[in-house]
Amino acid sequence: MKKILAVPPLRPGEGRECSLPACVALATGASYDDVMGASGAAFTTSIDAEGWDPIAASPLDDETLGRAARAAGVRADPVSPPFDDEMRELVLDRVREAIDAALPPLVRGAVGPAEYGLVVGVDDRAPAFFARTYFDARDEPTRIGWDAFVAPGRGDLVFLDRATPPDRATLARDGVARAVAVADASDAALRAWLAALRDEARWTDPKHGGTAAFADHAMRTVLADKRRAAARFLRSVRGSVAPRAGAELLRAAEEYDKVAAAAEKVGAGAFDPQVALRFVEGGLRRAWANALEGILGHEAEAHEALRDARD
Repeated sequence: MKKILAVPPLRPGEGRECSLPACVALATGASYDDVMGASGAAFTTSIDAEGWDPIAASPLDDETLGRAARAAGVRADPVSPPFDDEMRELVLDRVREAIDAALPPLVRGAVGPAEYGLVVGVDDRAPAFFARTYFDARDEPTRIGWDAFVAPGRGDLVFLDRATPPDRATLARDGVARAVAVADASDAALRAWLAALRDEARWTDPKHGGTAAFADHAMRTVLADKRRAAARFLRSVRGSVAPRAGAELLRAAEEYDKVAAAAEKVGAGAFDPQVALRFVEGGLRRAWANALEGILGHEAEAHEALRDARD
């Protein structure tokens, strides 16, 4: 028996850039902004300052998974490959049950890099699975077999079980507490990003310039997406807290909107190859470095407002 859920394609550069929260939201029907905000993913900044790997910008850790699942009203049950014959039978049964319940499991690294996607269908006869990921070659789900489930990070599955969803006040408290907790690390990552952009010696090799330009653009797109989600989340929950705290949430939301706008002004969304040329020549790189200086100020204002709201 073959069954595929009607889940829309996942496309980078079109919003919902963080694959883990996006897949939790799609699987459960929860708000992406709620999952991003309450899990704390919307308030983070991370960067691989040495290798310039864009995957480092996405929140993919198990702690974020647990918080995202809780915000969406589910419990996460991760299962990592490799799978022996007995385990394959159990996994196949669970995938069938999940598809029947219209609660598709998450899958990581089954197609392309170690980002998250969804197993949206199953064909018992092969058996085969159908996945939605950010790296699908076509609009249709990608057909995968057992060879896609290789090792931790290459075919991890996360099954979801329904639980009681938190109320708005709890979402607000969870999100603000997490935002305050990650503020210093986020600031440090932004400063490292700025320092790397202004280290002219590292950009003298044009051979790697195009790859670096793509990675920087992807990281900037993720940052803009995070801060837009943060602003929308804070506005959506401000009515669930005391008026004074709500005013501080609004102040933080306005600062995060400014961060997103600054990133988008330099360039975010779908990647244009012309971006690489401007980045290698230095004009775009210097413009983004200048924008990051202003962003650090907006982030500081947002962090102060969130601390006041928490207190």
